[in-house]
Amino acid sequence: MNLLVTLAGDARARGRGQAAACPEQAAAVRAAILGRLAQAPARTAGMARFLDAQWDATHRHVPEANAEIAGIAEGFSLAPEQVFDFLHLGCLADLAAAPADTDGCSAFATGGVVAKNRDFRPEHAGLQRVFQHQDPAWGGRRVLCLGSLGAPGAWSSGMNSDGLALADTQIPTADHGPGVLRYFLMTRLLFACGTVEEALAVMASLPHAGGGSLVLGDASGAAAAVELRHGRVDVTRGAWVAHTNHYTAAPDALAPVEHSEGRLAVLRVALSRDPAQDPRALLATHAPVALCRHAPDPSPTLAGAVWECRTGAASVAAGPPCSAAWVRFVPDGSGWREIHAQA
Repeated sequence: MNLLVTLAGDARARGRGQAAACPEQAAAVRAAILGRLAQAPARTAGMARFLDAQWDATHRHVPEANAEIAGIAEGFSLAPEQVFDFLHLGCLADLAAAPADTDGCSAFATGGVVAKNRDFRPEHAGLQRVFQHQDPAWGGRRVLCLGSLGAPGAWSSGMNSDGLALADTQIPTADHGPGVLRYFLMTRLLFACGTVEEALAVMASLPHAGGGSLVLGDASGAAAAVELRHGRVDVTRGAWVAHTNHYTAAPDALAPVEHSEGRLAVLRVALSRDPAQDPRALLATHAPVALCRHAPDPSPTLAGAVWECRTGAASVAAGPPCSAAWVRFVPDGSGWREIHAQA
């Protein structure tokens, strides 16, 4: 199966293009979104107010996100509100003080490379794609990102044609408020920025909904990790940076997934010893604490991604990086092309 899906046009057209490119996955996309909504905490008046405020904040600060959601909803026969609410389920679980996901994503940036293990709900394994976005409003800049059908833009990690790459990790927080959701922020940074410093400036100019972290790298070798809460944003720069699923700048009232600290320690030790090591091998680590996670973990590793900021190429394992084949994506002058290893 080819992973690459090319989406061209404005935000709404690119959202609608998902279903046009993968019509055979429409029922699975609807099941994944509606199933998760059915499992969400009971909606309270406070949650409803939060979502209303989020709708307004998204329209005000990143209107392209709402336009892409409208296209996704149209293509997959869903209501835009259903897709929007689905993308905010992590926030709603935090507001209920009952974080629902035990995501174990591990991300790092070193030497012009950004890498991440995508640990998420198993039903998204078959919905994963590598999306190539082209929008005439971006002045020739293109975006390549790993995500799921039914979600907008860079819903995990990605890189643009300037060599700016980023990856996120989920972190529960009690500090949510109206602002830009992390998933919408990632796409904005990739189409609007060419360097880590430009991305940090854009983040400083926006309010944030809160929750999670971003790891960033660019073609100069610059690297930064950003922890996002509504009331504070903490930035760490270094020759290399790493992040898992807990806040390091200050504790939070909500507890993170229990293996997060152990995974971060594994990354820090490995990168301290050899920051230039093969990132694919590091993502495949199983001991002393597993970065590559398997069932019965409720959020197993669905994919590994390595974004090469200096060359513009990427490698993605559409499965656990310890065993799945790595597929290459190389720039070809008009975007990227997908290259599978010879059997």
